[in-house]
Amino acid sequence: MTTINQHYFYLYDLPKTVTKTQICEIIKQKTGIQLLDREPQIKRDLIRPFYSAIISLPTSEKPENLQKAYKELRYFQVDGKPCRGLPFDNQLLGTNV
Repeated sequence: MTTINQHYFYLYDLPKTVTKTQICEIIKQKTGIQLLDREPQIKRDLIRPFYSAIISLPTSEKPENLQKAYKELRYFQVDGKPCRGLPFDNQLLGTNV
C-alpha cells in the first residue's frame, strides 16, 4: 500500500473553452475547497475533442471534505457540458514504471 502525500484529482471531458479560473471556481462552489497551493494543470491536446486537467487538493483538508470532493466532482458541468473526474492514479495512464 502506498502513502499519498498529495491528493491529486484527474478531470476529463473538459470543453476546450475551459480556463484554470473556471476550474478553481467550480471546485470552490461544489466542494468549498480552495486551490491555494497550485493551479490546475490543463492538458491541451489539440487532436482530441476535449481537454483534461490534474488538480492537487490541499493536504490539509479533512478526509470527509476530500470524500465530498471525490463525490461531487465525479460528474459535473462546465458551460453546460458534462465533465467527469476521478482520483488520480498513475497506473491508469498505462505506463509501466
